[in-house]
Amino acid sequence: MVVRVGKRQHLPVSDVTEPYVSVTDVKHYIYCPRLVYFDRVLHAQPVFGSQQEESQELHEEYVRKELRRKDAVYYSPEFVGAEKLLFVQLFSEKLQLQGVVDCVIKTAKGEYIPVEYKNMNSDCGKAYMDHKYQLVAYALLVEENFGAVVRRGFVNYIPEQLILQFEITPTMKSYVKRVIGHIKRIIKEETLPPIRVAKNKCQGGCGHKQTCQQ
Repeated sequence: MVVRVGKRQHLPVSDVTEPYVSVTDVKHYIYCPRLVYFDRVLHAQPVFGSQQEESQELHEEYVRKELRRKDAVYYSPEFVGAEKLLFVQLFSEKLQLQGVVDCVIKTAKGEYIPVEYKNMNSDCGKAYMDHKYQLVAYALLVEENFGAVVRRGFVNYIPEQLILQFEITPTMKSYVKRVIGHIKRIIKEETLPPIRVAKNKCQGGCGHKQTCQQ
């Protein structure tokens, strides 16, 4: 197996560059559209607890270990001989989308598969919706940058040692393209989207609870 990584020796801090929409924006929009407004319009700094900050540090350390892993890709025997591209920074002029994907597997047959690592538990054995569409956004970037058709992706929930594979369909890709349009509209018009869930049910895990309730 071949492992490739960029010249950078550290993980990217942010994947947001004006006027591009980021894959993080897509993930945030799926979780709650207001996050896009807080991040890209107000430029409000999220307030996280020590547990969440520690979780991010553990995530980065896990991905660094993946960088040092020299054996075959462990997701499936079918990936013997595959290349593993880590911390791949991708841009799309067409979609005005950009992001840094944790890992892209290139199989011996030339298939490209995006992989995301999450230092949290899954949704009762399933991938969370925002994580799935985050990968779909990466799939669009991979397709444009590598001239391939992406048909599947993986989410690795680190604490559970659970690696979930799911199909990436044309319908899902079309949906993400519409989401990108909605995000651009929020940024351009500076309009606060409606709350997706009741305030009393929001756990505030996004880090913007105080801003949202003002």
